[in-house]
Amino acid sequence: MIAARMNASRFLVKSIAGRRGMAGYGLTHVKPPTMNDLPVPSGSWQVAYAQTQSKYNMILLGSAIFCAATLTFAKVSQLIKIEWGPAYKD
Repeated sequence: MIAARMNASRFLVKSIAGRRGMAGYGLTHVKPPTMNDLPVPSGSWQVAYAQTQSKYNMILLGSAIFCAATLTFAKVSQLIKIEWGPAYKD
């Protein structure tokens, strides 16, 4: 019984280790990439930088307004109670 299991396990190990994958089949027409395949920058980098920064600044401004509006709504509707310190008792 043990010998039969040993033979079966050897057969499984050999069949898995000896298996050849077909992942590389048919990829002989692929050209390796070169520096000529990269896009060439055109135009002023300052203009593109300014446009990108203005877009990011608008996103930042919108998120700050949304955060302030959310906190104001939560405070007015008494969902949260913002305590700035201990209550003073005279």
